[in-house]
Amino acid sequence: MSFFFKEQYLTHKDMKKFSLHFALFWILLSNLVLLQAQNIPTGYYDRAIGKSGQALQEALSSILNDGTKNVGYDGLYSVYRTSDNRNGKVWDMYSDITNFSFDDKCGNYKNEGDCYNREHAIPQSWFSSASPMVSDAWLVYPTDGKINGYRSNNPFGEVGSDYSSSANNFSKWGTSATPGISGTVFEPNDIYKGDFARAYFYIATRYANRCGNWQGQVFSSTFPHLAKPTLDMMLRWHQKDAVSEKEIVRNEAVYNAQKNRNPFVDYPELVDLIFGDRTDEPFNPEGSEHPILTSPTKGSTINIGTTLFNHTVSKDILIKGVSFENALTFTISGTNAERFSLSEASMAASDINAGKQITVTYLPTEVGEDNVTLTISGEDLSTPVQVTLTGKSIDGFAALAPTDITSNSFTAQWSAASGATDYILDVYYLDNMSSSEEVTILSTNFTELTQLPNDWTPSEYTNMEGAKGIRLASGSQNGAISTQALDLSGNETTLYIKASPYKGAAPLHIYMDGEEIDQVEVNGQIEKSIPLPAGTSSSVIKLYASKDKRIYVEEVIISKGGKYEEIKVNGYPKQVGNVLSETVTGLTPATEYYYTVTPVGGTASKSEEIKVTTADEFSFLNITNISYSVIYSNANRLYVSNAPTNTKVYVYTITGQLVMERILHDENSEEYIIDKPGVYIVKITSAEGSKSNKIIID
Repeated sequence: MSFFFKEQYLTHKDMKKFSLHFALFWILLSNLVLLQAQNIPTGYYDRAIGKSGQALQEALSSILNDGTKNVGYDGLYSVYRTSDNRNGKVWDMYSDITNFSFDDKCGNYKNEGDCYNREHAIPQSWFSSASPMVSDAWLVYPTDGKINGYRSNNPFGEVGSDYSSSANNFSKWGTSATPGISGTVFEPNDIYKGDFARAYFYIATRYANRCGNWQGQVFSSTFPHLAKPTLDMMLRWHQKDAVSEKEIVRNEAVYNAQKNRNPFVDYPELVDLIFGDRTDEPFNPEGSEHPILTSPTKGSTINIGTTLFNHTVSKDILIKGVSFENALTFTISGTNAERFSLSEASMAASDINAGKQITVTYLPTEVGEDNVTLTISGEDLSTPVQVTLTGKSIDGFAALAPTDITSNSFTAQWSAASGATDYILDVYYLDNMSSSEEVTILSTNFTELTQLPNDWTPSEYTNMEGAKGIRLASGSQNGAISTQALDLSGNETTLYIKASPYKGAAPLHIYMDGEEIDQVEVNGQIEKSIPLPAGTSSSVIKLYASKDKRIYVEEVIISKGGKYEEIKVNGYPKQVGNVLSETVTGLTPATEYYYTVTPVGGTASKSEEIKVTTADEFSFLNITNISYSVIYSNANRLYVSNAPTNTKVYVYTITGQLVMERILHDENSEEYIIDKPGVYIVKITSAEGSKSNKIIID
């Protein structure tokens, strides 16, 4: 809610005089000027600086309760003369036709506009009219008596098509259309929704230890003390209706009367730091010189890696902060803490402010997973920052990451298996072998949406975040989205996912009909196509992220046809002898390959699958020889002749849809069958270059 729209009403004709960019600029500029005009007492928020999440809310709660004056229920009328004054009249947020003087108090009323009374943003019956809530000016507002009566003791919400309203459709009440909030609700006008949202954030913060006993659809006994349906709605209202001059003036007036402020008016970013998606970030208002550790963040989890037991793995961690004057010390505690070591036990303030890496080394002596606590402490931190370190050790035999990767080769590696006399190396890739046309069953691009479509059902914590897509999970809650029932029976069903991590790498769990079928490591923006097992005519796919392993899902496509099958690289699998590495050659550039290793002899079983992508060197190679290759068709058959070994063949529709992909291994000519007549673009690519032809299939 901006000063520009609240104080100056422009006609449609007037608005045409302004360009969109100028109007937006003016709104942002006016809000910036208003926020800078706030008169926050020096030191008022000092106890909250540097804290995050629940600790931040608790610090603000103590600030809001300490030294607060109870003005009394009757004293609210005096407060309103300065807190809710619009040109000498009562500023009513329930009706837009009222013109009350401050003496027009109810008594009796018959119609809208007769008189005003004191309206509790949360009904008195929820807290039995107890003090100090009953007379807290941040809970109680002057509103039209008649409309206040219609609001009754119903919660705030968003109505559906069945509703009644005040004059000019300004306020509404009726059956709830808000997910998770049932029954009759009262919906204030859009221009005041942000005001009420920030009042609710204040209530859940000041009265955190009480509000768990209030209305269960609205409040919660656990952090952040707003029930999820109401929390989601209030976050929307806060985002769409920014802090206005009205709220800033009211903030000063209420502070002068009852000696506490609404922190969410002073610092709107506190909403995200407590109720939104930044609960792991410390509060550090502009101009503060309070020391803040920005990396690593409090409560975060850092995975040091996976290794064989009795082998080490290391990871660098950035230590960075602002305004530090004293050193920090690092300690590791917890079960098996001795398996983790640090490159240094302390760091000077100058290095902290500049940013410096420390190395954590993990040396497991048993198979399994370890979780320990890294504690960062020092004089400049009000409370130590604790971070979880994790590591995993696996049995003595495993396939290891490849080395010496080129455009047409790599070296596969593995550890020694006890009792093994030989090893079988298997190398393969996934090839499109489908003869059926791809049909899209579900396609959702979350980056283009403002709300979750009906094709999907959310659970626990999810949030639509514009161009980033939909976020699954928060710092303290898991999150998932599930499809509606889909026909996934039969074969050749593929799930395509485009996703990116919220911060560090995180696993995205994929379920079909309640059973986990895959887990994708999201360690940067990834695009992944996953063959799905045969489902049923009403199967459900769920994408799930666990708490503090937050993931943005950008796009999901589920399709049938175009099935990828496992194709062995020529000569594999093969026994390679009693060795611990093997160089695989004759591969295609820029192609994903996979390998496994199986010991011969001993008790160890086949290794996990290792993925390796060959380098892309097409742009640096001579493209002359590819011209000798011939692409042609005869009836419904496609031929590629004289193509070099390991040529990639792509077949596209005229609209650009990929319908077939194949690699030619040790073949100079290949025949493909295309069932459907039409015009196709055929592209072949090899180490010598690339070439495209248009082919007509009759």
